[in-house]
Amino acid sequence: MLSGKTYVVTSIDLVNAVNRSSKILAFNPFIAFLGKRITGHDETTSRIVQHNLNGENGQCSVIEIHDGTVSSLASGPALNHMTANMLAEATTFFDGLKAEAMIDLFAWTKRMRALCSTQGIYGKDNPFNTDVQRMVRNFWSVQPLLVVDSLIPVLIFEITKHRQFDEDLNILILNFAPAFLAPKGNRARQELGQAFSRYFDRFDGGQSSPAALTRHRYSVNARYRLSSFNQGRLEVGVLLGILANTIPTIFCTLLHVLSDAQLLEDVRGEIEAAALRRKERKPVLQVLQVREKCALLYSTLQETLRVHAQGSSVRYVTEDIMLQERWLLRKGMVVQMPQAAMHSDPGAWGPDVSVFNPGRFLKQSTTARDDEKAFKPQLAAYRPFGGGTSLCPGRHFFTMESMALTAVMVMGFEVIPVEGQGWKILTQKQESMATNVIPPDEDIQVEVRQRRGWEGLVWEME
Repeated sequence: MLSGKTYVVTSIDLVNAVNRSSKILAFNPFIAFLGKRITGHDETTSRIVQHNLNGENGQCSVIEIHDGTVSSLASGPALNHMTANMLAEATTFFDGLKAEAMIDLFAWTKRMRALCSTQGIYGKDNPFNTDVQRMVRNFWSVQPLLVVDSLIPVLIFEITKHRQFDEDLNILILNFAPAFLAPKGNRARQELGQAFSRYFDRFDGGQSSPAALTRHRYSVNARYRLSSFNQGRLEVGVLLGILANTIPTIFCTLLHVLSDAQLLEDVRGEIEAAALRRKERKPVLQVLQVREKCALLYSTLQETLRVHAQGSSVRYVTEDIMLQERWLLRKGMVVQMPQAAMHSDPGAWGPDVSVFNPGRFLKQSTTARDDEKAFKPQLAAYRPFGGGTSLCPGRHFFTMESMALTAVMVMGFEVIPVEGQGWKILTQKQESMATNVIPPDEDIQVEVRQRRGWEGLVWEME
């Protein structure tokens, strides 16, 4: 599949044309091609996953799971339940910061978000509960490496002892001697798969209170008679969607807000005015109001994704097609739509495209200055969640939890870099093909202490 011609599309009009042709320019074939290479499930499961991928002959497991995921993650009670479970776990992490603490901000964000999000999704029997440090370590590492086909001869010399599943993913996808070329990643994949196999072996959709999307995914897989071993392996792929991009995004959002004194003041003022109330003199953060009424914080999150999302949407050409009566795409080829090209296009975003502008996505008011109205961004060029039929179904959960966790941190705590270090926006280093928002190539150590007057900050979902 990846050995033929690749068409690179950066025109907004052409991207929209690709999205409108989702049956011919399809994403699902990549699930069939890459699925087993990523997760290591068996051939019987591969046949089930690959059957009827585009739905020409009715339903199939991939479409059923996708449709159930979309409905489970839409705004509503199921999403609120999952978010509430996530935040309940987050309380433990923030409570640990109430005494003055020195933390590595990215490392802390990884542990916090990994446990909190998986708790919201998998419930009380969450496999991450058994050994969060080991599970996080299996998924993440500190030695990133971009692997492309031309580097295959030198892989042996590049692999380091620290690599784990996510950062060895490019090598695992090659599907060539993974135990030798990617021993750490291969072993980490096995351990993650085993942990989730045990989870599904004793799955209790009621008592353990997992999210609706987990119950639905288990139900579909059980109906197609997938063993708990293969359900566990498939869940390793699901983890990529849960953790790979969201953790770096939350970290980058925190970094942008905390490092800009004016933005920090403005975000705090907005949250206090729109999403806080006092109950028995204690501050209460209203999570739903954060998402609905904190426009500057939301714009900051969007701008973080515009600047830092550098992945690529891909499609497989299932038959010859002519786009806009001009561009012929041949069957068997691949279409790529790189986010970095569209997110850095001055024609879409204006002359300040290279500048982080937290207010870029705010609706222009009638009282704005003329220079602020001079350029209206083309939001069709904004693609951190993909587009068309493969638009990320988890975007609502991601947005709500990212804004809520950022709000708790900035309202409840003062965060200051250690003496002599200072704030800086860290450079990023590519890790795997599954990563759109790339993790930093180093961490930043900060001192965290409670804000006066904000002790006892709690949250509610009303």
